[in-house]
Amino acid sequence: MAEVTRPDYIIRGESIVTSLCRQNTTLVTGSEEGNIKLYDTQIMRPTASWIAHKAQVMGLKKLDRGGVMSQGREGALAIWKEGQCVRSCSVPSTGFCRFALSDDQRHCFLGLDEKSKIACVDADKLNIVKTFQPADFNKKGMCWSLTVRGNHVYLGYESGHIVLFDRRYLSTQVLEVKVHDEIVTTLDVRDNKIISSSPDSTIKITSLIADEIVPDNSSRDPLPETNQTTSPLETIVSSLNSSSSEQKISTEILHTVPLKCQGSSQIRIRPDGKLFAASGWDGGLRLYSLKKYKLLGIVEAHSPETITDMITFDNRIICSGRDCKISFWTFY
Repeated sequence: MAEVTRPDYIIRGESIVTSLCRQNTTLVTGSEEGNIKLYDTQIMRPTASWIAHKAQVMGLKKLDRGGVMSQGREGALAIWKEGQCVRSCSVPSTGFCRFALSDDQRHCFLGLDEKSKIACVDADKLNIVKTFQPADFNKKGMCWSLTVRGNHVYLGYESGHIVLFDRRYLSTQVLEVKVHDEIVTTLDVRDNKIISSSPDSTIKITSLIADEIVPDNSSRDPLPETNQTTSPLETIVSSLNSSSSEQKISTEILHTVPLKCQGSSQIRIRPDGKLFAASGWDGGLRLYSLKKYKLLGIVEAHSPETITDMITFDNRIICSGRDCKISFWTFY
């Protein structure tokens, strides 16, 4: 990787930006005060802004059908088009867990205030379709991080566990594994690898491995099936669709990466799968090889302030920090 010491560009604002997403050449930002602001990244200037929530904007997602979906920490989801609220709903979710959209954007998932419970929400109508929780939920604590890949929902809990559900059969937990000693603050998934971080000052790379086929006669409560591209992980657990058999999954922690800071606020795998980025609570942006898990470099993106959100695309990374700045980086 070519040495990079300075960002391509920095946007300086008056508010702390807590969430980011992209719509082509438009950068959508959400602030700690609950505002959404749009920037044209070709001229690096704001083009629109509005009050979206009564509290911090926890998350933003681009919608393929147009507009963006936002999550406010006051317990609200909303869909916006051209600055107008198309639809909104209240959800009992005022914690730290950001919502995630399924790949087909039919459902979104978010952690609820009730212990360990997760909501599956219709992403068009914004109504709760189903709620579910892991086994031994009293020992898991709150959900702090989640992501959706294909038909699978990955949940990171206060107890240090990562739990996997098939989103078509949310009554059935696929697996759980104790990965960290403390809260799973962030996680991302590529093929059959889960990369996660925690205040225990480590990044863990966990592999999912297919074992023998075992009978399964449990009842299932399926959501409507969707057409998905089959990933390596989909192949591993493909027999979950069958009522007569189930693919047993085991896990292996492939590597532990020590962090020279307390933890990481975000981990993002670059779309080409060659590297992943970890945003440290010290404001440092760390880049690692996804093949050998080697540290490729550290840049002081928002030092000494915490990086609040991060998105990756092509060979670029955009970060926001508690220093009221947004930084743009290019890494080859």
